[in-house]
Amino acid sequence: MSKCSHTYVLLSLAFIIVNLLTLNHLRPWIDEVMMLDTAYNAAFHGRWQTTAWYRVVGQYPFPTYPPLYQMLAAAWMRLFGSSLVAVRSINLLMTFLLGGACLRMMKRQGLALSVWATVLFTLLLWGTGEMAWMYRNGRPDMLCALLVATAILAARRYLASESPSTRIAVIAASAALACSGLQAVVYLCALWSFCFIADRERRKPYIRLLVLMLTGFSLGIPSVALFMLAHGRLVAFASSIVQYSATLSSLALTVVPWAGDVLGFDAIPYTQKLLQLTTKMSLGQRLLSIAAYRSFLILAAITLAAYISCYRNSLRLLLSDAGFQTWLFALCTPIVMVLAGRFPVYYHWMAFLPLLLSVTLMAVRSRVWCAVFCVAAFTMSAFGIRSMLPDGQGDYSRLQSFIGRQAFKKSDVVVCPFSVFYEIKPLCDTCYFAGIFPTEYISHADYIIEAPDGDAYDQPVTDYLNKLKADSTLTITAIDTCEKPSLTLYQVKKKHE
Repeated sequence: MSKCSHTYVLLSLAFIIVNLLTLNHLRPWIDEVMMLDTAYNAAFHGRWQTTAWYRVVGQYPFPTYPPLYQMLAAAWMRLFGSSLVAVRSINLLMTFLLGGACLRMMKRQGLALSVWATVLFTLLLWGTGEMAWMYRNGRPDMLCALLVATAILAARRYLASESPSTRIAVIAASAALACSGLQAVVYLCALWSFCFIADRERRKPYIRLLVLMLTGFSLGIPSVALFMLAHGRLVAFASSIVQYSATLSSLALTVVPWAGDVLGFDAIPYTQKLLQLTTKMSLGQRLLSIAAYRSFLILAAITLAAYISCYRNSLRLLLSDAGFQTWLFALCTPIVMVLAGRFPVYYHWMAFLPLLLSVTLMAVRSRVWCAVFCVAAFTMSAFGIRSMLPDGQGDYSRLQSFIGRQAFKKSDVVVCPFSVFYEIKPLCDTCYFAGIFPTEYISHADYIIEAPDGDAYDQPVTDYLNKLKADSTLTITAIDTCEKPSLTLYQVKKKHE
């Protein structure tokens, strides 16, 4: 193992240790619980179902996200348990592998990485606060990033040697990518388009590469569709794809009423659902949301200054520089993803990773700029590590103690907020996360855990509680409370009991 590899491994291990000690400072939230509730049920109950999803096209809630991450998480839980730290650590492993794949990508480009360039790369990968938020919670984004990097490595091997093994590798990586998240498919297609335009000398090999990628997608996407069909959720799956793309939603709002008139079905339920999920922000406002990504903007500005400085006497050659082209792609990514449908905060790795590669390429070229970038990286890492510390919203150990001291039985039915996910799931077989799960599907509840000072996603639990309080046949009794975080446990009983 080279010095650079040693540097990456040791520095990454230091960040992993810091993360393992601080993961519980980020409380479970809606997306995390939506993704992992199914994985938990599959791992410990043998059922691919959830009580932490929304209703789609009038059907009982079912996870309509491509299932690869949930399957991997279920296997991970079986091996390492279902605690918050154990479950979230799968993303730490994926981030470590992602960093290794990115370094290999640069080495295969003929880049002689220095120790300081490796330090810079590792600090920015693990240390920036926005990147840390992405890998510290239980979403599939790091899996998508890792599979994109894997697909790029496979594609580069194919372009270097169009052998049967490299063809199979591209197809397999593309298929796996489609099973991890359709947004990653859009991203890889955008990257191919950018490379096709930039690399004029290899247009034909790129076209053959596209055929292989599309072959992989044509295997992966139908596999997900067949999985949904086997569970009776194919229409719901297709609908969810439209709902989570602002572009597709706008198109559907125009087409669905027309299709309803032509085909003779009631289009109102579909259009109402689309209107509920469609963002009210304009295209410009969605593009400007990237302004909140401070680490990205600071690094992008420094990197642009570095490349202009290095090519100040021959700016015409700048566009042919691989590092600057990577920088351009990083800047184009938010625009492409917004036009494709959406670019929320957990997709920001799509812009940050190519920027990170561009930074590293410049750091190898210039010692002066490497020093400048290292100062920025250490500063950002300091703020990033600070973001891992308690945020003042409450001590997770208090939440653990609050849940742990209750006399719950496995058969109890509990309605609860997302924040208690990791603690309540092992205690009760039926947990309804009413922040997203429709309450009309809850036949009864033995207990309700309310978060009085919670966010908007906790309000539906309070609404359900108030609904039961208005029922004259029930007795609702507050039996325990917790402060910081604010939680109240209510017991629900029939009056004749």
